[in-house]
Amino acid sequence: MPQPIAQPASIFFGVLKRRAVYTVKANGSFYSYEHYRKHFRHEISEDCQQRCVYCDSHENEMGGWESMELDHFRPYTRANFRHLEDDPNNFHHSCGRCNRLKSDKWPSTNPTEPHDGRVGFIDPFRDDRRKYFWVEPDGELTPLLPPAEYLIRTLAMNRPLLKRLRLRRMLRAELNTYVTKMLPVWDAAAKGKGNLSQEALGRCILTILDYQRLMDLCDAPLTALRS
Repeated sequence: MPQPIAQPASIFFGVLKRRAVYTVKANGSFYSYEHYRKHFRHEISEDCQQRCVYCDSHENEMGGWESMELDHFRPYTRANFRHLEDDPNNFHHSCGRCNRLKSDKWPSTNPTEPHDGRVGFIDPFRDDRRKYFWVEPDGELTPLLPPAEYLIRTLAMNRPLLKRLRLRRMLRAELNTYVTKMLPVWDAAAKGKGNLSQEALGRCILTILDYQRLMDLCDAPLTALRS
């Protein structure tokens, strides 16, 4: 049976970059938060690679576009961030659960920086999240540097659904790697070339079936894990 290996550098926590300019009014001022949420949320989603900036789940893994929300990274309910209420540079793509758990928390002792080296949040547009998190072969997220431990605990980033989604993503990546490696071998065998025996071909088929079975097992209970 194949054993998935975590590949955070390639399939988890991609490096994000904001577009140079977000849609604004004709006079250059920002629209309201609600206007961005209703009409231009796709810009934020695209800049976040269609993933939750906290748990890294893709919107398609979470049930589609409707399951995601527009998060104020720096909470505008706090006096020093009130001016950021309608600024799209303060908006992040977030799944509903992470957004609710984050709420208006800002525990950093630094009034402007998202974390103080102990607790707080990681700005994915300024920092490489792969320095902070590691994904274990079973989908468990483990901390590498602060404030990762705080984030994992506060946002319940190891809830069963997320672990299952990470495992499924790793299995798919492993399967894609295996198929890419074996395609030339299979193509040669189909043309009567190479030295792939029928026994070896049978093992290849069993390996693919193993991956498919594991992915099916990951799929089956997802609705029961959404709490």
